[in-house]
Amino acid sequence: MALDRKNLKVPTLPQQVEPCEELGGDVIVRGMLLSERLENDALNQKAREPLEGETEDQARARAGSLVTPRLLHKCVVDDAGQPLMSVHEWDMFGAAHSEAFFSLFHIALRLSGQDSKATAKN
Repeated sequence: MALDRKNLKVPTLPQQVEPCEELGGDVIVRGMLLSERLENDALNQKAREPLEGETEDQARARAGSLVTPRLLHKCVVDDAGQPLMSVHEWDMFGAAHSEAFFSLFHIALRLSGQDSKATAKN
């Protein structure tokens, strides 16, 4: 017998509330939607392409530097589910508070079902 919508187990995104004194209080960190993950993967792949005058190693390093603030932009949200800060604001936050930044990044990776060691290699 086929499922009826009223009996369907609709999944929810994993999330957790995380204290972040550097931002002034608790933040919500959630996993990425599939569409966000696919978009992020495509952006990461495109960013690895060398720009004019850039070596492949330089392109990979540049692409890798974009991963963390972009992920936090998608995964750290307000009560309405909207991004708490822009990619640029996360980049600035990371420069000022690297320990808190990477702590939130690893939580976001885990909640998104990604392995932080595998992501670091990309």
